[in-house]
Amino acid sequence: MANDYPFQEIVAAVDKLAAKGALCYQKFTCEKCGERLTMDEPNVLYKTGTCDKCGHVTNIEKNGCNYQVMFSVARKAS
Repeated sequence: MANDYPFQEIVAAVDKLAAKGALCYQKFTCEKCGERLTMDEPNVLYKTGTCDKCGHVTNIEKNGCNYQVMFSVARKAS
């Protein structure tokens, strides 16, 4: 699937980023309809995911996934 990488590689990357305070949202591609989906809970990686569009359950652990990362940037008061 486009932009999806092996599940264990994503687990390792998210673990490192989360330890630094990042919020990581898992993304995956529905293996049936091709819809790109994002999980709602940060720093939690699921092995399966249900498509909002067609209802199919994708084996994310087998097919791979990716993530979106968000960092908080602190500004110094002036």
